[in-house]
Formats: sequence, C-alpha cells, structure tokens
Amino acid sequence: MSPLRRSAAATFRALDVELRGRRLRIVLAVLIALAATFLALCVQSIVTAGPPYKFGDFQALWTSAYLAHEGEAATNYDPDALHARQVALGMRAGEHNPFPYPPIFLLMLAPLGGLPRAAAYALFMGASLAFYLWTSIGGRWRAWPRLLGALAAPSTGVNLIFGQTGFLAGGFMLGGLALAERRPIAAGVLLGLLAYKPQLGALVPVALIAAGLWRTTAAAAATLLACAAAATFVFGAGVWGQWLASLAAYSQMAMVDRLMPTIAGALRLAGAPAAVALAAQAAAALAVGVVVWRACRWGVTPRAAALVAVGAFLATPHALNYDLPMMAAAAIWYADRRLRATQSLFVSEIVVLALALALPLAELGFGDHAPPIAWTPIVALFALIAVDPHAARAAPPGQANSTEFRRPLPSAQLAAQG
Repeated sequence: MSPLRRSAAATFRALDVELRGRRLRIVLAVLIALAATFLALCVQSIVTAGPPYKFGDFQALWTSAYLAHEGEAATNYDPDALHARQVALGMRAGEHNPFPYPPIFLLMLAPLGGLPRAAAYALFMGASLAFYLWTSIGGRWRAWPRLLGALAAPSTGVNLIFGQTGFLAGGFMLGGLALAERRPIAAGVLLGLLAYKPQLGALVPVALIAAGLWRTTAAAAATLLACAAAATFVFGAGVWGQWLASLAAYSQMAMVDRLMPTIAGALRLAGAPAAVALAAQAAAALAVGVVVWRACRWGVTPRAAALVAVGAFLATPHALNYDLPMMAAAAIWYADRRLRATQSLFVSEIVVLALALALPLAELGFGDHAPPIAWTPIVALFALIAVDPHAARAAPPGQANSTEFRRPLPSAQLAAQG
C-alpha cells in the first residue's frame, strides 16, 4: 500500500465508526427498502401513465428510429423538421428533444422504427436493462447481491422513467472493461459501440493504453470504423456533415444543467461563464485521467474498471442523470467487495455510497431548484475507490477482488498495485 493510502487508512480508522453485524444489516435493509420502493413507484408510474408520458424521452428516440427506418435519417439533424415530425407522431408540442447522437446510433435504433411505440419501448428498455444487469455482475448470475443492488438502484428507476439509453451505455462500458484482458476482441467491439455516446468513453483510451491492451484498442477502433462505414452506406455520406452542423446548433441550446452531474454543468448552473466552466472541466479531466492511468498500469482490474466508470462523469462536460447506471454498478461493486472481505462497512463509506446512488433521484427531485453540487458525490465515490482507506482491513489483493473481470496478475504486480 502506498504511503498516501496508509495515511488515509490510519486517519479513517481513527475517526470513523465501523458497522457490522445487526447494526449494519438494519442500515442496509432500510436503504434497500427505500430503493426498492422507489423502483416500484417508477414501474407503477410507467404502467399507469397515459401516452406520451408513459414513454418519456423514448418518444423522441422512437421518432428518430422511425425516421431512420423510413429512409429519412437526415431529418434527425434538422431541429425544426425533427420537432414537427415528433409532434406529428405524438410528442407534446412544448417539448424539444433534438437528436445529437452520431449516425451510428441510428443503425442501432432503426429496427425499432418498424415496431409500434409501446412494443419498441418494451423491447429496447427490457433488452438494455438485461444487458446492463448482466455486465454489472460480470456475467455471474450467482452474484445475486450485486444483481439486486443494480436493479434496485435509483438510477434504474430514473432511466426507466426517462426511457433513455443509460442501460445501453452502462452495458457497453462495463462489459467492455470486464472482457478487456480475457476476450480482447469482444471487449473492443463493446467499447467501440460505446462511441454512439462518445463523451462517456473519454477515459477508455487512457485505460486501454495504460494497460497495454493493444488488441482491445485495435478492435474498438475497427468496430468504430466499421459502424461509421455501415452508417455511410445506409444513410449516405452527407449525413455526417448534417450531424456535425446540428451539433453546432445543439451546443447553443439551453442545456439542462440541473440534470447534469458534471462539473461544467454545475458551474454553468451557478452562473459561471462557459469558458470558465470548460476550463475547470478540463482540469478535472486531466486529474482524473492521471488517476485512471496509474490504476490501469497493471491491468484493467475491478478497481480500475470502477474508476473508469465513475471518472467518466468527472471527465466529460456533458452527461445527464439517466446516464448514471454505470456509476451505480461501480458503487455496488465497491460495497460488495468490502462486505465480502470484512463483513463490515464504515459510516463514511455508507454515506458516500448512499449519496452517489441517490444522485439521479436527487437531481430529479430538486428540479429547477437543484444546487450546483451534483458532482460532489461523484468525486467522493471516485476518491473512495481510488484511495480505499480501509483496504488494510480487507483481504489481500486478488482475494478481496472478484476475478470475473480479469485474469490473475503476477504477485509482484499485485504488490505494486497496493
């Protein structure tokens, strides 16, 4: 363990309170019950609400899928024409949902355009949720505590209500990192597909290069190029210029900063100039990138993968609360590892984990009155995973960490990893 982590561990052991046994079970039971109640309310809301409220933002995604399916992909990048088609297909006239995604996402969505809206919602959300849950537990269905935790986390209910793509992004990120060393080609394909939302994958090249995973890197690049070529063939070369032009217009639109758990979003919400917000975001991205680089030097371990998933929201200026399932999976992994290693959690850990998991719901609940502090639970969780001040009480490296994410490392590397 590094001197910094030894010092942090000593400080936390001196100041923190450790919960175990009955007290810990009561605290966890209360938190799980609250999360499960919120999930049940979300499902009830989706089932009982009438259209278009039933489908949330998926109404707009389905319209884009319909246009792509009908050979009108370019309409997605004309804001006025897109809005007119969205309203004609059932969206409320007062809503504005542009389509900032690259054309490769239209390839994924287009098949849904041939289905009725309700069937498309059920298929997309059901399949992407199952994919996310599978990757969040490393493909090991017997890891039921992590499975239930990922299912009950508030980010799951929020994503279902919004009808958004957080499960899909989480599945690509978590699955790609899980397979990066054992199945480099499959991992590269998943990470390459994450390029449909490129801002969330900013740390992925850092992790892969630091770990020396060149086959995974090459597979990711090849997947991206293949998807781009397929989109060009299906929709025409001109769609790329239209997408880029629409991004310029999108950047001038009023951002939904109250739903953004990013540093740039918080600073804009606080009234800071855009240049200041972006400069602060760039500085944070650099610092997070250094931590991820150091963590990945010995491979994409579970801890390194968790840092990438959490750090994604500190490195990008643009993410929304429905993008947070991948961060929830990282928080649940940390809690599961600690509980299996020591059968205990410190109060500080519980607070950080609870705040991070509740963040998507908190941003939704505060609405227009959200304070510009949404990034703080993410920083706290990232620091908790990076420093792990209680690691000295856990089992030795390689025993405390689940191995479904990686192949065994040499003992010298494990010792250096601390």
